[in-house]
Amino acid sequence: MSNNMWPMMKGFFRDFVAYRSTLTKQDAWIRRHAKNKGWSVNPRWMVYTNLRLWLSDCEAMYGHRFCPCFEPSGNAELDRSLICPCSFAQAEIDSVGWCHCTLFGRGNLTAADYKRAEAALMAEYRDVPLTWAGGVLDTRGQHIEPLRGLPVPDAVHQVKRALNGKGAPLEVLVATELEAEHVARLAEMRSLIASTTKRGEAFAVRIDTDASRAAAKDEAGPYG
Repeated sequence: MSNNMWPMMKGFFRDFVAYRSTLTKQDAWIRRHAKNKGWSVNPRWMVYTNLRLWLSDCEAMYGHRFCPCFEPSGNAELDRSLICPCSFAQAEIDSVGWCHCTLFGRGNLTAADYKRAEAALMAEYRDVPLTWAGGVLDTRGQHIEPLRGLPVPDAVHQVKRALNGKGAPLEVLVATELEAEHVARLAEMRSLIASTTKRGEAFAVRIDTDASRAAAKDEAGPYG
């Protein structure tokens, strides 16, 4: 298994345990919506299961079934359009044959077509190297997806990759206070501890386990 695949598999099994009970619920509305629209649903079990798990993760994190490819922006109108099935799906299906996350596609798409779609998606997420500077994950400066105007991969996706691979403790730089809030929420859902400080124009989020937080306090001494 490649170095890129192992963190993804680790995340898959963790999410499968956490959200297994939601898969049938997600499957029901997905297939109902696809039938109404004349779309197909990604037939590749691993990816389809992952997408349903990620939708459940978004519901748990944000309270809404946001598209698993994008972090909510804080703009109410844009965020409403990101609730899956997102407002951009039809235009993408008409243009390239599938929606951005590859959950839905044209009615005549084959498994091979979906595999090609997934390769393009992974090139935006898994194949983009994380940016490390002095041991700090810098999530800023990513490509902006033109249709939605949002970064790909966003801060939360990058932090998930880092946690699945490196684990905590982890220090992260994000561009906005909202991104810092989302990263802290992710840490809380992973039973981790997050603290945020302003650092110039950016926000620094430190993610710790109980043990790493205690060790950091010990190193700082009584006046740290």
